[in-house]
Amino acid sequence: MRLVGLLDDDATDVAEDAKAALMALGAGVVGPLLAAVPTMRRYGQLCAIEVFEHHGDPAAGPVLVELLGSEHETVREWSAWALADLDVRHAVPALQAANRRQRGTDDGPDCSEAVAIRHALTALGARRAVLPPATRALSVSAPWLEQAWPAVRLQQVITELADYRQAVLYFQVWQVTDRGAFWQHHDRIDQKVDWNGPWPAIMQATREAALLEAACVPPRDDLVATMEWIDEADR
Repeated sequence: MRLVGLLDDDATDVAEDAKAALMALGAGVVGPLLAAVPTMRRYGQLCAIEVFEHHGDPAAGPVLVELLGSEHETVREWSAWALADLDVRHAVPALQAANRRQRGTDDGPDCSEAVAIRHALTALGARRAVLPPATRALSVSAPWLEQAWPAVRLQQVITELADYRQAVLYFQVWQVTDRGAFWQHHDRIDQKVDWNGPWPAIMQATREAALLEAACVPPRDDLVATMEWIDEADR
């Protein structure tokens, strides 16, 4: 299929047009795309992952598992997200192996690949995220956001997570309107954490940094925050 080949075109606008066309054609494109993905370059593979997710076909699972071993971090990251979205349960062992590999690097648990792998393992039932009772009760629904908390409750949530021995990696602030949720800049602290150090020291350092950042977020009713945190077992 010519459109499949165009995903790997040197011109990204050509690849994007081909991706849109493949999404519009229906799930019949998944088969030819599965055969072509292993020979594609980075951008073509990223486009293919988006097409797989759009069509929601778990038949893409084996190819996505192979992409977890890509030399490109973004391809590995997007593959993990897609495996979760497509509910590919047999991918758990490969994701666990990818998690071990990632934890053996110097990138840290807050890098985007680590976040994607943990999300996939949680979604597929192979990891349990610690969610304290008040934190769970304070969560709200917001357009396009899986789990969020009111900005006015941000410091309370950070404090409870730390009380439950969780390390807050970061949070993001979003303005919720009738058109959706839109990312908002907030002051960040450039904190270097020794993830091999004692866990109580890590919890204290991440708690203090998160609370300082949260104090700078305006307590507006139209603002919510999404948050990433880990347990000691995740580092």
